[in-house]
Amino acid sequence: NNAAGHTSAEGDSSNAAAAAAAGNSVCKEQQCSRSAAANGGMDSDNTDAIASNNDTNANDEEEHLPAGQHLLIDIKHVDGTFLNSESRLAEAMIEVVNLSKLTLLSYHCHKLIPMGVSCVGVLLESHISFHTWPEEGVITLDLFTCGEGELIPILPILEGLFAVPREIAEEDDEKPQVVWTHKLRGFSPKENALGDDLGQFVLERTDLDFKVEVGTTQTKFQRIDIYDHIDPKHRDHRSYIMSLSNDGSYESQHPEQFLPNREIYLDGVLQSTRYGNEAYHEALVHPAMLSHPHPKRVAIIGGGEGATLREVLKHKSLDKVKMIEIDGEMVEFSRKYLPDWNSCDDIAGSAEWCGDDERADVHYEDGMAWFNDRFSDTASGEDKEEQFDILIMDALDPQDNIPFADILYTDEAFLKTLFNAVSDDGIIVMQLGETANIHGPPEEISRNSKRAFVLNNFEKLGFHSVHIYEEGRCEFRAPWSFVLAMKGPLSESRWFRNAAETDLEIHKRMIETVSGAPTLKYVDGSVMEGYKVTPKSFEVVYCLSAPSPQSCLTGVTVTKENRKLYDPVSDRRFLSPLNTAGQGTLEEQICKHYLKNKGGLQRSSLPNNVKVVCE
Repeated sequence: NNAAGHTSAEGDSSNAAAAAAAGNSVCKEQQCSRSAAANGGMDSDNTDAIASNNDTNANDEEEHLPAGQHLLIDIKHVDGTFLNSESRLAEAMIEVVNLSKLTLLSYHCHKLIPMGVSCVGVLLESHISFHTWPEEGVITLDLFTCGEGELIPILPILEGLFAVPREIAEEDDEKPQVVWTHKLRGFSPKENALGDDLGQFVLERTDLDFKVEVGTTQTKFQRIDIYDHIDPKHRDHRSYIMSLSNDGSYESQHPEQFLPNREIYLDGVLQSTRYGNEAYHEALVHPAMLSHPHPKRVAIIGGGEGATLREVLKHKSLDKVKMIEIDGEMVEFSRKYLPDWNSCDDIAGSAEWCGDDERADVHYEDGMAWFNDRFSDTASGEDKEEQFDILIMDALDPQDNIPFADILYTDEAFLKTLFNAVSDDGIIVMQLGETANIHGPPEEISRNSKRAFVLNNFEKLGFHSVHIYEEGRCEFRAPWSFVLAMKGPLSESRWFRNAAETDLEIHKRMIETVSGAPTLKYVDGSVMEGYKVTPKSFEVVYCLSAPSPQSCLTGVTVTKENRKLYDPVSDRRFLSPLNTAGQGTLEEQICKHYLKNKGGLQRSSLPNNVKVVCE
């Protein structure tokens, strides 16, 4: 008996006689195993090629790391006759190896009773194996290779050879369905994009009903991977299949509601998703745009997907938006595979691709160099540029551990350049990555140190106010944080308008859609009310800093002198609940509230042991 619970078949083509001679169902290796050369898996030309390759590797002193890649594939609704044919399955395995440019050294297939086949092939690179359940129409495959050659491109080959539809199909029979998992194995000191967010969120998951590589490319600057997948916790694979049919069902009439989630990864790090891209990009763009009295000139650093540009173009007041993106290949790849991100055909008077809108000016240049040449303190003035009302930085996450992120977020001269680039009432908005962890250490000594550097340096630069907010619907597996740095007081007063005023402003500002749908899907007055309140986690980690900020200490009088520009404690406890447009300074508002209520200022609205002196 074997692990599958079947007995070996008398007709096993490996060598039934040898098995009988051995007295059991296990064949001796030299009798049952077939050399690849005997079965077309390795001919003399292949042998010469392997030898040549080995010589090349030896000459190049190639590093052989204790690591590899593992691909596990499960397929159901497969033809039972195919799954019970040892010869057809063996031929398919050999064909996979040949088409994949792998090297088969030997293989062994075993036909089981009453049915089923198990096969294993020894590769120069490692192994391939599978087992079948013909009655259930199921086959499970396992492919492992050492080295850095990627296995995911082999998936279409495996699917084409093993996902064989049933020959005699019933009316309700489903097409073969492939579920697969990819995992990096072993121990390698080298970073691999397949093991970052891309591995954790897509490749290594075993619970996804559907996942497929939409496109992948390596540009001059980064690797780009785009995947579609269906998570059964949120969407239904059968409904998606029905949406592709013409059966008159609700699904087929509304296919847009059953699309798989599409995700884009840069160097393995998640950047955007189909069902989160609007929430993220609306949160990045519109709070700043709506806080400015009349934004005409806007600049975008990064934004290669085109969605940030899309959101800016929704504003009537806009005259010109400059998008400076270093990776032109990224923009073109996004146009091809992410049309939902960069299509402006539903914005009245715009264009099919947002970059073709007459108000858009797209530059494929290094954003840092572009701004330094025009706005740094040492700029020559030859490339003089008018200041911007809004500057949006939609670039790398500050948590990314790469040199360019260090420069982007910790170069004081560059941050000063950005300050110079905005007008007197101008606003800079940045995405700052995953929201602070309420159980984490001070940000200055954590992976968020670059974020802490930016926030702590805004005061040095001369900004009037700084506002942190978060959005939890971006589909990044965690709430995402943003910061607004306002150069003048007028924008700050508009930031604190009430929900009704904000909704009215949205109605006035937004360009109508061709379809008649609302221009914004997520941001409205009520959402903006939530953005005004600094997330609690930022207050907690702020007070863990050493030395402790003044506003975190007991018995401290809150004044303009001891309140820092970035001070989430004061923002949460005072500014957000009490501030309204045109009501004076923070201290004046608190005292007016106190006097108006005849001393009835509730302690719950003040930090513990902090006093306010009202004359």
